[in-house]
Amino acid sequence: MRRLVFVVFLTCVVACGRTHGGDDQMTDAGGSLEGLASITVKPADQTLVIDNGAAVTSTYTALGQFDDGRIEDISALVTWALGEPTLGGFTGPDLTTNTVKGGLSTVIANGAGVEGSTNVTLVLRRQWNDPNSTTLPANPGGVFMGAPDNAARAPVLVYPNDGIIVPPNLGKLELHFRPGTSNTLFELAFKSSVLDLTIYLRCTTPLNGGCVYLPDPMAWAWIAESQRGGEPVTWTIRGTDDAGTGVGTSSSMKLRFAAQDLTGGIYYWTTSTGSIMRFDFASTTQTMAQPFVTTAMTGGTCVGCHALSRDGKKLVAEAGGQHDGRILLLDVATATPMVPFASTPKSNFESWNPDGSQFAGVWADSGTEFNLMLLNGTTGQIDEIVDAGGTSTNPTNHPDWSPLGDRIAFANVGVKNTLQMMYNCEIRSVAKVGGAWQPYQVLVPRAAGINRYYPSYAPDGKMLAFNESHCNSGNTGGECDADTNPSAKLWAVDGINGGATTEMVRANSPGIADAGQTNLTNTYPKWNPFVFTRDKAGGRLAWITFASTRKYGLRNPPGSGTLLWMAAVDLDAPAGTDPSYAAFALPFQDITTSNHIAQWTTQVVGPIQ
Repeated sequence: MRRLVFVVFLTCVVACGRTHGGDDQMTDAGGSLEGLASITVKPADQTLVIDNGAAVTSTYTALGQFDDGRIEDISALVTWALGEPTLGGFTGPDLTTNTVKGGLSTVIANGAGVEGSTNVTLVLRRQWNDPNSTTLPANPGGVFMGAPDNAARAPVLVYPNDGIIVPPNLGKLELHFRPGTSNTLFELAFKSSVLDLTIYLRCTTPLNGGCVYLPDPMAWAWIAESQRGGEPVTWTIRGTDDAGTGVGTSSSMKLRFAAQDLTGGIYYWTTSTGSIMRFDFASTTQTMAQPFVTTAMTGGTCVGCHALSRDGKKLVAEAGGQHDGRILLLDVATATPMVPFASTPKSNFESWNPDGSQFAGVWADSGTEFNLMLLNGTTGQIDEIVDAGGTSTNPTNHPDWSPLGDRIAFANVGVKNTLQMMYNCEIRSVAKVGGAWQPYQVLVPRAAGINRYYPSYAPDGKMLAFNESHCNSGNTGGECDADTNPSAKLWAVDGINGGATTEMVRANSPGIADAGQTNLTNTYPKWNPFVFTRDKAGGRLAWITFASTRKYGLRNPPGSGTLLWMAAVDLDAPAGTDPSYAAFALPFQDITTSNHIAQWTTQVVGPIQ
C-alpha cells in the first residue's frame, strides 16, 4: 500500500511541473516552442548517490535547438519525467530521488511533441546493522577500518551457489558461510552499479560449524528492488574480532533477481507424514507451507502422488502406494471429495489438461490397460483410451499434458517392475490434430544402461524437461529404476519435435557443502505455470522445481530424504546450451520432512489457515 501511494504522489509531482499540455505550441509562461527541432538534456549520464536514506536533488537543463539554428534554455517550458517513475520525481526541472532503491533510468524532457533524454544512475548506499545482531559494537565499521588483512581469517561462502537467479518476492533467501578463524564480527557487502550495501552482523544462527544469515525485510527490499531485472549483485563477507586483530575476506559470489515477482500456488507431497502441503507465492502473509490433503480424507490411507488442475480448483491424488491405484478427486475450494474416495477406476501419475475437464492417468501395475487413460475431471470415470503403443511388457507411464492442450508426453517402460520402479524407459508423445489423437512419436529414444522418465512440459509448451539416470550394470540396476535414483539428473529436449537433448548442468550442480558429490537425486521436475520476463532487456524466463538429496548449504536433508529446489530456466537459450541457472532450496518447506513432487497452479483456491 505504501508503494502505491508513493508512485501516485510522484505522478502528481510530474504533472504539476508542466507548463504546457499535449501539442500546445505556447506555454503558460508566454514562451514559445514553435520551430523546436531537438532537445538536449544536461547534465548527461550522471550518477547520484542516495546515502543512508537521504534523497538527492539535481537540477536538469533542457537546451532546445530550433529550426532557425538558435539554441535556448527551455527548461521551464518542457515536461520532465523519469522513465522509471519509482526511482524519483520532478518538480519543474528539479529531480528528487527516492530513498529506498537504486536503479537505472532515463531523464526525459518533452515539449511540443519533441523529446530529449539522458541516462541517470541512482546508487543506493547504506550501512546497516542486522536487527538480529543485538551485541554489535557502537561503530562496527570502524573496527574493520583499523584491522590488518589476514588471509587465514577469511570466511567461506557456502550457500547459495554462485550465479543463481531468484524471484524478487522470495524474501527468505538464507546466506550460509563458515566464519573463518577467530572471527566474531562480520561485514556483509552487496555491490553493483546501483547498490552499495554494507551489513554488520554476528553469527546469530550457528549451524554445523558455520553461520546462517537471513536478511531482514528492510535489507531484502533494498537488495531485491535495486537489482530487480538488472545486472548481478556481488556479495562478499569480511570477518574480524571486536578488537580488530585482523580481517579476512571471503571470495565473492554473484546473485541476480528476476524482473517479475513469482506467482502461483505450489502443492508438494511429504513422505514423512503422507500429506500434501501447499504454499501461496502470491500471499504477503504466509511464511511456511501448511498441510492441505491429509490421511483423514482417505480413511487413514497414505496420500501420495498428486496433480492439480491449472486453475487450482481440482486435485487428484493417489492413495496407498504401488499396486493400490485408488484415487482421491478433490474440490480444492471446499476441500471435499467430488466423488467418494476409491469409487473411480484406478490410476497412477495423473496430469490435467489446461481447462481441467480431463486428466490423463495410467494403470498397469495390476490392471489390463497399458495405454493412456483420459479420465473425466468431474466424475473420475474414463472418457477415452489413447493408443500410445503400450503393451503389458512395455506399458505407458508418467503422462504430462502440455499446457497448450495439444499433446501428452509420457514414458514408455522398457523393463517393468511397477510403474513406480521401472527401467530403460524412453520419452514419447501423442499429439491431437483435428480432434483426433495421432500415432505416438519418440522424443528421446531408449538407450542401454539409461532410464529416461518423468517428462514435464515448460509453460511455453515447447521445452520438455525429463529425468535421466544411469545404471552401472545392465538396465535393471536399482540405481536407475526411476525411484529416487542417486544418479538422476534434469535434462531438456524439444517437446514437440524431439532431437538432441541438453543437460541442465547448472541446476544439477552440487553446492559447496556437497564436496564434489554429483549424484544428488535430482528428480521429478515440475514447472511453475507462467512465462515471465527474464530481465530489463527482455527474454523469457520460467521456473522449474525438483527434489534433491543435496545439502541445503549448512543444513542437511532429512535422513536419506529429499528437499525441494528451484531453478530459473531461460526459455530463449540457444539450442544445445544449458538453459538452467543454479538452484536454491525453497525456503518455506518443512526441512525436517522428505519432500517431493512440487505441483503448481496459477492460484491457490480457498483460504490458507
